[in-house]
Amino acid sequence: MNDQPLNDLPQKAVILAAGLGTRLRPLTWVQPKPLVPLWGQPLIIRLVTMLERWGVREILVNLHWRPEQIRACLESHVGPARFQFFPEQEILGTGGALRAMRSALQEAPFWIVNADIVASVAPAPFQAALQAHDRHVAAAWLEPRKGPRTVETARNHRITTYHSGHPGTPGTATFCGLQLVSPRLFDFMPSQAVCSLVDLYETAASAGWSVAGVRAPRSYWEDAGTVPSYLRMHAEVRRRARCGQAGGELYEPAHDAQGGTQSGGFLSLAPTTPAPITPATPLRARRSVIWDGARIAPRARLQDVVVAGGAVVAGAWHDTALIPATAAPDPALTETLQRLGWPLAETALSFLGERGSNRSFWRAGYGAQRAMLVRYSLERPENGRYAGHAQLLSAAGVPVPRVLLDWPEARVLALEDWGNTDLTRLMQRRGANAEALYEPVLAAAARLHTVATDAACRSGLAMEPAFDEALYHWEHDLFRTHLLVKRYGMDGFPAGVAEELSCAARMLAGASPVVVHRDFQSSNVLCRRGRVALIDFQGMRLGAAAYDLASLLCDPYVSLAPAVRTRLLARYAVLCPAQGAAVQASFAWAAVQRLVQALGAFGRLAQLGHRQFVGYLVPAATTLEEMAVACGLTALAALAREIRKNEGHS
Repeated sequence: MNDQPLNDLPQKAVILAAGLGTRLRPLTWVQPKPLVPLWGQPLIIRLVTMLERWGVREILVNLHWRPEQIRACLESHVGPARFQFFPEQEILGTGGALRAMRSALQEAPFWIVNADIVASVAPAPFQAALQAHDRHVAAAWLEPRKGPRTVETARNHRITTYHSGHPGTPGTATFCGLQLVSPRLFDFMPSQAVCSLVDLYETAASAGWSVAGVRAPRSYWEDAGTVPSYLRMHAEVRRRARCGQAGGELYEPAHDAQGGTQSGGFLSLAPTTPAPITPATPLRARRSVIWDGARIAPRARLQDVVVAGGAVVAGAWHDTALIPATAAPDPALTETLQRLGWPLAETALSFLGERGSNRSFWRAGYGAQRAMLVRYSLERPENGRYAGHAQLLSAAGVPVPRVLLDWPEARVLALEDWGNTDLTRLMQRRGANAEALYEPVLAAAARLHTVATDAACRSGLAMEPAFDEALYHWEHDLFRTHLLVKRYGMDGFPAGVAEELSCAARMLAGASPVVVHRDFQSSNVLCRRGRVALIDFQGMRLGAAAYDLASLLCDPYVSLAPAVRTRLLARYAVLCPAQGAAVQASFAWAAVQRLVQALGAFGRLAQLGHRQFVGYLVPAATTLEEMAVACGLTALAALAREIRKNEGHS
């Protein structure tokens, strides 16, 4: 089957188009990912055009999410290829999708391509690689410079693993979602309905077959997996067009509203975008994509934004994707907007993702108005207490976002929108004045630990269980399980560490209790024009005030010099004389406790795939060592040094 001449290119191809596009939400709630435009043309049409140039005349397409939209797009395409569609009631995976296509594909090699990639590559290297050895079952495109780079190959270019234990290191590559496949692959189809192509390839490898890795020179690949990567591919294709590189042929100058400006400052604009975008009322936008049917108000300002069709956008937006409120996937969100008196047809939504504690967040904009919508579940009962806590804190003078609407029956909150600027971001700016930035935050902590504490105790406010030795030991166990055991493969605590941590727990459990935020870190402090607002306080409970100060001043997200930390702690003592002396005396012990909890949380989040938290392990361990030394906890200080060593830092 591998004896075809190189000029006899395959005439059949499979386009895998059944994915949900979860990483590209909210855009894929408007239309499926294969239909998102790249410089005005849907991704799937660009792939179809490429396959047709290669001689493909029959294209098989699997469908699941919004199948009618994909089918209508392909059926309206004018070209030599004809299409067969294979709807899937449940997603069968990249391998399982082939089962229903077997009778149409079992005679000769065929292409398989993911519908959400951008590709500029020649077909000949794939055919040469497939024919190079009788035991090659496929030739798969590998990208050695970008992407997750989880694939490893041998010197003969055969793929040896798709799950590298050292992703991103020299010699690894990314599987690009384009391959030329021998029909012998059907011999390795498993019995289960759902499977991936990698499953088939690994089964074939166990039978002595292999997949050739193809590193194609003078090519271009990108995955439209996320909003940032979708914007990045527009900029890169535009740059490549100017340099005459592969992929540049995908650029459409007619769609570039800033065609004469500097590279990177693009604006991909559908020609049919309605007024008021005119020479008289120019749109102030940079690195943005506006789909057909979007409406942009005068004086709108966009940077790194994608606007889906049907959305009405006003004001300033950045680093997001916007959809019309009418496309919201949850009826409770649309009814919430109606209860606020916002017309759905004039309101845009930005999906901020799902966060901890079983919550999802949206930003809504109607004209100049903004609101944060929070959809929550009661799997964590604390979620249902947020509105009541916010009202008590606000009355006590603790700065928090105003509650615009509390709809507990639907488990939805609408909150005042304080924007995206938090204390972490401000502290990362050059020349940031820590003492000025932390002053209103320390004042908020003082109000929380005094006035709000008195109000909460008088009212009998329902809160989370108070901090006690058992809860502190639970935090120790989080650290032991998710960092020491699961990340580093240790048996448990080294000798002496458990006893030292127990000392910290006893010290804090004996403190006079106040209402504490529990996660009083810089990312939970929003900042706007010199004012602050605390968020994510639904876990508040009674505990040691020093725990909050340790969370704030020993925050792994922000590097504070020890001298600055000391001055800020002294400033808190002035603002809160009722707690100041006790907090200063127990601060280092509280920092030990909080940093152990943070390290355990970072380890757990990293295991769940949130790799960004790995970057905070060394800062947390460094400060933990400093605080452990201050407390005379020698075993814990040694463990902190070992954590840094495990993360590649001496």
